[in-house]
Amino acid sequence: MVTVFISAFLASAAFEPIGIWYAAIVGFALFFRKLRSSNNPLRHSLFFGFILNAIVLHWSGKYVGALPWLLLASLQAVFYLPIGWIYLRTRSLWWSALTLLLMEELRSRVPFGGFGWTRVAFSQVDSPALPIVSSGGVLALTALTILIAILLTKMQLRNLLTVAMIFLAANFLPANPEGSGSIRLLAVQGNTPEVGLNFNSRAKAVFNLHRDATREYSQGNYDAIVWPENSIDIDPKLHPDVAADITTLTKELGAPLIAGVVQKGVDGPENASIMYSEEGLLQSSYIKRGLTPFGEYMPFRKIAEFISPQAERVIDFIPGNKRVVHVISGEKIGPIICYEIILDNLVRDIAKNSKALIVQTNSATFANTPESAQQLAIMRIRAVEHSRDILAVSTVGISAFIDNNGRIISKTSENKKSFLIGELKLSTHKTLINRIYR
Repeated sequence: MVTVFISAFLASAAFEPIGIWYAAIVGFALFFRKLRSSNNPLRHSLFFGFILNAIVLHWSGKYVGALPWLLLASLQAVFYLPIGWIYLRTRSLWWSALTLLLMEELRSRVPFGGFGWTRVAFSQVDSPALPIVSSGGVLALTALTILIAILLTKMQLRNLLTVAMIFLAANFLPANPEGSGSIRLLAVQGNTPEVGLNFNSRAKAVFNLHRDATREYSQGNYDAIVWPENSIDIDPKLHPDVAADITTLTKELGAPLIAGVVQKGVDGPENASIMYSEEGLLQSSYIKRGLTPFGEYMPFRKIAEFISPQAERVIDFIPGNKRVVHVISGEKIGPIICYEIILDNLVRDIAKNSKALIVQTNSATFANTPESAQQLAIMRIRAVEHSRDILAVSTVGISAFIDNNGRIISKTSENKKSFLIGELKLSTHKTLINRIYR
């Protein structure tokens, strides 16, 4: 078991906060070597999956306790069992590797819409092979990483030369073409009165912070001002004073505002990205389609509440059912809200119908953990996958401008009031993976 623990630890080190991309290759190479000599590959596969996910997802238990975190890691570990079972049946690492890829795709879809946060590719944002995602998507980057790991299970000259040639070829992968035209944005990271589950416990508190920070940081002209998810923590339609403040602000600064709004829908609360015009009028509204299980709705509520009393605090949100893009200075900009960034089909749908992306997120729920840095890495990979510049704006950080080749142009620190001013370059380029998925 010691070897399995070491291999899982090394694989986890490829993810933030350590972020050593090649540690995943070494970790999986050790794991596959252990499979080859294992007398119980099912147990070793399960243990590897559990340790890897428990380390990477440790942030998920900070404010809700250890039990939900361990249950999440255990659920993710179940998807590693077939890897060991296939090896037991075939004694082939290649079949086991193929099973790993299939399991990654499966757990990105089920249960509850999937949770692919710890996909191997999401640890490879600094790999020289990153451009491959624009051709084969996240799956291709995972596959290449695992291929190299298997080659390294045998330290033969032929295998080492093959690995060297792969990395040499990676340097010739084409970058995404630079976009044409741009929009100028002010992103406001207004912070929150407190972090954790009570980040928005006081009505209007988060809104007031973002309103005041916007006035403080505004300098010059912008095509739009962007606030993060949950920055307007009460529904302006039900609070005329908030609506009046929005109108005053947009008129004063002469720019539309795109904000994350918690609003009351017909059937229940909705998590929305709303664009207000320069006159403070509602111009477009996107309702989050990919809700966070156990965060924005509670599956198996009675069981969840028995496991953790914190589950009682979760109010079930109502998901949206259609794509909406914001139009800024005549250009289509696609909104993605927080958790949606890990959902392949949803990100692809928004990216193919816009020229740049805005990701609005609220990291206050997991402040002072690696969650925000891990999410930023996923955004950088999505930027390359779809050849779209991304503005990520968070309540407490990290906020960043990312170009369509995954480079961070500028970013904020965490847990403090801050802002970014920058340009999103516009692109209509369709990557190969987006042409494949019409």
